Amino acid sequence: MENIPRHATPTAVYPYFDKVQLWVRKPVDRVTLAQLRDQCGPGGIFAKSGPARFDSRYRQRIEFRQPSSEAYTWLARRDDALINRAEIALDLVFKYRAYRDEAWKFLNRHLVRRWHGKRQEIRIFRPGTQNTSGADREDAIGTRYDASRSAPNCIVCYGQGHSRITGELNCLHLEWRLNALKSVRRVGIESGQDLLKFDHRQFWQERLLLFTADKERLGRLIRNQVNGTKRRTSEIETISKHFAINLDKRTGDVHIQSHDTIQELIDELGPSYRIHRALVPISNEVLLPGSGIE
Repeated sequence: MENIPRHATPTAVYPYFDKVQLWVRKPVDRVTLAQLRDQCGPGGIFAKSGPARFDSRYRQRIEFRQPSSEAYTWLARRDDALINRAEIALDLVFKYRAYRDEAWKFLNRHLVRRWHGKRQEIRIFRPGTQNTSGADREDAIGTRYDASRSAPNCIVCYGQGHSRITGELNCLHLEWRLNALKSVRRVGIESGQDLLKFDHRQFWQERLLLFTADKERLGRLIRNQVNGTKRRTSEIETISKHFAINLDKRTGDVHIQSHDTIQELIDELGPSYRIHRALVPISNEVLLPGSGIE
């Protein structure tokens, strides 16, 4: 297993829920909403009354932004709340902005999501475009999506001038967006009580997957598939007495370099060449909350 480069290692990691969306059957009054607003972070709270399209019995949609444990406790007391969206976030703080940008580039290259289909393309919106989704305009790294905004699951990554939780500078914001009831339930969230006891470290340990690829093994997998063979050794072409070319390593390198990310490499070659056999995991330990680096 490989490790993350030193410059891509944060000095602190902060986990939290960036947004929690729910529907309630009995609308919340303005006084209570004002009290709940004080229990949220800079994003505050958003509430809109009206019947839900999926079930007219639900009459109000509420979004908590950076909610506190007090907000979760209030939510846990409601027996009519339906949580159908959540954004689970990590704020990675770095000593220098340049280190933060290097970390973004590293994650963009090596971050992989299970069950990622070809239609879920990786898209990067640069500063100055109309879809920066919260990224600082002065940042040069942009906002990375690994699926459309409406997808049930989507990983988003962008730079921030400071953490909206602690105010620390040189922050890289990473979030997993759960955009459907099934996605939210799948990670064990049904009530405010589940938010209170949510294990952020375990969540990210299982999902913050980083991989690189072994050039030589990838090339050998491709050659065996194309030729219908099962060779375990690489194909070497001898050019002269002192020079030889590892054809499998060269083939693998060509395929790896022709893709901007390991995710795109997997999406394109995975179904045909069992590429998982050539993947090399990279430890995510230093990116996890509670890793002891704070």
